[in-house]
Amino acid sequence: IMRAMVTKGGIQTWINTRENSFIEKYFQTKELLEAENLTERERYIAQNLVSRGVLDKEVNEGKSSYKLNINKMAR
Repeated sequence: IMRAMVTKGGIQTWINTRENSFIEKYFQTKELLEAENLTERERYIAQNLVSRGVLDKEVNEGKSSYKLNINKMAR
C-alpha cells in the first residue's frame, strides 16, 4: 500500500508501508530525530526519504538528525 505525501515545494511523492510506519513511529510527537537513536535499517529508510525530499537531514557537530520536510497544509 502506498501513501502520497506533499513536500514543502508542493511536489507529491509516494511512500511505501515501511516508510509510512517509520514516519508515524518517530514524527508523531518529535520535531527532530537524532540518527544515533536509530537502527541501521531505520537509518537506511531515513536516508532514502532524504533523497526523495520527504525528510531533511541536518549535520551539527558531527551528529546527524532528521526532520520532516512536508507541506503541513497538505498532510
